[in-house]
Amino acid sequence: MENDSVVSMLLDQIRQELGEDLDDIYVEDARVGVVYSGVRITNGYGGIAATQLQSSSAHCATLPNAGDITGKPASEVMEMALSKNLLKAVLGIATVNALATMICDLYPERHAFSDVDVLDIIRPGDKVGMVGHFSPLIPRILKITDQLTVIEKKDIIDERINVVPQENASEVLSGSDIIIITASTLVNGTTDELISLKGNAREAILLGPSAVMLPQPFYEKGFTAVMGTRINDTDTMLKVVSEAGGTKHLLKKCGEKVSFVK
Repeated sequence: MENDSVVSMLLDQIRQELGEDLDDIYVEDARVGVVYSGVRITNGYGGIAATQLQSSSAHCATLPNAGDITGKPASEVMEMALSKNLLKAVLGIATVNALATMICDLYPERHAFSDVDVLDIIRPGDKVGMVGHFSPLIPRILKITDQLTVIEKKDIIDERINVVPQENASEVLSGSDIIIITASTLVNGTTDELISLKGNAREAILLGPSAVMLPQPFYEKGFTAVMGTRINDTDTMLKVVSEAGGTKHLLKKCGEKVSFVK
């Protein structure tokens, strides 16, 4: 991953904003669930990220440092966000998310939330290119525009829309008015490549619980909005991810949607 990747930029911002205080922050708990993974850091802040497995491996996915993550400095665990091992990366991004939540509370004047929803940004007739199959969102988008194409690496059949493989990303995104990219791409390291394909899109949105609440690096890469989930009850979040809970469970039991719009 390039040193100027958006994840590297996020790590730099965390170091800059927290300074020496980062040295006193540790990972107190870490869970890898089948849908989401989560961590709790010092002072009780929690962060999540979408769990992903190595699709090319014939063996069961494992963490090489399993059993040694809890108790590690957050500064060390967050560096795992740059790993090509997806399980390490998911705990790294979850730690970044927890630290970002702490930063938002420490400096609210720098990190003001918005109540804008993704549907507020889409206009009738817009061509929408969506990376990731956001199933609950699709019918709501189709009420505004029927020009929706989904780029998805999994074999998904959805008669409501046009679903194309990743190989078509450049063609679809370069011709879209609105681009929606799943924040899960932060884990597999494809965010930078995908946003580089945006063409003349009016809006580019990073969407999903994995999205990090530090929008500036994303703005610099070409995104116009970052929409994620803030964890308000870390202990409940850890229970939810351990019990294979999904986005609805997180929002109902321990989190809330948050948005940043440029």
